Amino acid sequence: TPLIPLRQYGPNRLPPLEHVYINGGYRKGSNSKTTNPPEAEAIVKRIIQMCDDSRYKDKTMGVVVLQGEAQASLIENQLLERLGAKEMEHRRLICGNPYSFQGDERDIIILSLVAANNERIGSFTKAADERRFNVAASRAKDQMILFHSVKSNDLSDSDFRRKLLEFFENKQTQQI
Repeated sequence: TPLIPLRQYGPNRLPPLEHVYINGGYRKGSNSKTTNPPEAEAIVKRIIQMCDDSRYKDKTMGVVVLQGEAQASLIENQLLERLGAKEMEHRRLICGNPYSFQGDERDIIILSLVAANNERIGSFTKAADERRFNVAASRAKDQMILFHSVKSNDLSDSDFRRKLLEFFENKQTQQI
């Protein structure tokens, strides 16, 4: 007997993978206080556009930040101000680190890489890093969009951020 997929997709399916390179993105702060304001701004603008797009009607959303905690707070505060709590609640839109989404899924997941070339980029190579990246990359049901301010060759060969970027690189990039 043939295998029948649990979910069938029509011709209007959202592109499952997309990545957006933020030209001029920069990192400020350190450790858990690290942010990338241009990346955060681009993510907020994109979410607002998606909420006005009929293809995203009633889609749930989440933002997973792959470095630090401050980037998630920055994005969430801008969304509260510009999108509003009611729309965020309707979309079940939360911003956090991968563990914020442990055991939970959203229709749309936006990933923020945070790293940028204006400061030294350390490598994420530990087993705990791998688990965080696996959780982050497995939370989307329909679409996953990666926002990044570095290119894969800016990162160490063993860095999980590089592996994630290379996974997305087969898709066309959008530059902002």
